Amino acid sequence: MNKYYFIIPALLMGGFIFLYRGATDEMERKDTVHKAEVAAKVAAEEAHRVETEKIAQADAEKRQKQREEEEKAKQAKKEKDYSDAMAKLKKETDGYAAEVDKLTKESAALETALIEGRALRDKTNRESFELAKQVELSKINRRSAELEIQRLIEMVGTKAGSSALAAMPVAAPAKK
Repeated sequence: MNKYYFIIPALLMGGFIFLYRGATDEMERKDTVHKAEVAAKVAAEEAHRVETEKIAQADAEKRQKQREEEEKAKQAKKEKDYSDAMAKLKKETDGYAAEVDKLTKESAALETALIEGRALRDKTNRESFELAKQVELSKINRRSAELEIQRLIEMVGTKAGSSALAAMPVAAPAKK
């Protein structure tokens, strides 16, 4: 039995090596196939990624061009709106300047008329005052004249009353 202790393990070892080599060959072949599949898959994914990147790049360029065109259109619109607004403001400013000139001329004319009116009013007030003064002086002169006439009448009346001519003749005694 001693001899079988070595033979059975040696046979089992030989069987194991035979199966191991077959399994390792099979594993190497599967590993190679798997690596080839993985490499093909990676290559396909890389090709898909490159294609996707090309599409994305083209799309990004297209969107960038579209954005630039929109930006140019917006800028052109802004410039047009700005120039229109400036033209409108200039037109309004010119209109307001013309209106200011017109109103300034009217104001100057009204100011001149006001000065003339004030001068006329002052002249009229002076004339009115002079006429009122003359009226008052005339009234004073009239009163003075009336007083003088009254005084003269009084004096004449007094002198005439004291004069013999003004006295009534004494009547002669009546005969019976």
